[in-house]
Amino acid sequence: MRLLAAAAAVLLAVPARAAAPLPSAAAFARYSVLTPAGPDEPPPAALKDAKRLLYAVHRVERGEYSASKIAKEYGTTLSALQSTNHDELLLMYPGMRLTIPNRDGELYEVRRASETLDRIVARFRSGAAARRELKELIARANRLPGIALLAPYELKRGDRLLIPGVRMSFDTYHFPFRSQNWPRISSGFGYRFHPILHRRIFHDGFDIPKPYGTPVYPARSGRVVSAGWHEGYGELVEIRHFNGESTLYGHLSKIYVHVGQIVERGRTLLGRVGSTGISTGPHLHFEVRDRYGRPVSPRGVIGRTSARNARRDPRRKWGKGW
Repeated sequence: MRLLAAAAAVLLAVPARAAAPLPSAAAFARYSVLTPAGPDEPPPAALKDAKRLLYAVHRVERGEYSASKIAKEYGTTLSALQSTNHDELLLMYPGMRLTIPNRDGELYEVRRASETLDRIVARFRSGAAARRELKELIARANRLPGIALLAPYELKRGDRLLIPGVRMSFDTYHFPFRSQNWPRISSGFGYRFHPILHRRIFHDGFDIPKPYGTPVYPARSGRVVSAGWHEGYGELVEIRHFNGESTLYGHLSKIYVHVGQIVERGRTLLGRVGSTGISTGPHLHFEVRDRYGRPVSPRGVIGRTSARNARRDPRRKWGKGW
């Protein structure tokens, strides 16, 4: 009796634990014998030949530099690839992940719980007639039930919808030359030993060596806010873009624009490569600054619409970055 009483006391002293909820059947769907798990990255031909809407996540491999070629392999278009990933895809790198639908249009991911189809349509079209037409196209392309056209139709967070006929208008950063191939960089963004000042300082942009007189164009459309001599930059042009960010073009030999002029990406001739200011030879100092005036790495903005997520200068104060 004493042994039973002691055991009861021990059991009473141990706090009760709530039973863990059992996982639902859906949690084991991937491991079902009847529906074996598919590959993490299906072959492009599987999506290209599929009759229904599918998408995959493609991991860019070494040697893959053409977004157009990848889109063709999956049976989609370059514009669909760009719109879905919100990236012009001028630059790709090994390990980069791309979401690829096998149909033309933007694959939209629902970000909010209980977002309605009408609200999504309103993001892409204005006017009752245009919205009604797009809503019908979305319902047909995604095989939505007929009720989606008659009553408020809610989607769950994480759902994806193909938005047919959508083309993103990219106002992105390009290289400031005619060719958009990756140029040779003689000095990158970050700390370096300055070849003339002979001390370690932060370099706020890219030094791109080019033959003397090479034409220089805006990396992005905007308004000229500075054009002329500026200390170690030599002959400098600064452009303020419409989202508040800016680009600088230093060491020019000639300048063809003036303050206040609206310039167009890749079309307006800003000037020509030179070696003015503190320079060791003909090259372009190309610099990108965010809306707060902080230098960011040009590598992180080429092909993108914003410098928001690019690598920044870690210093609190910014000095002469030439």
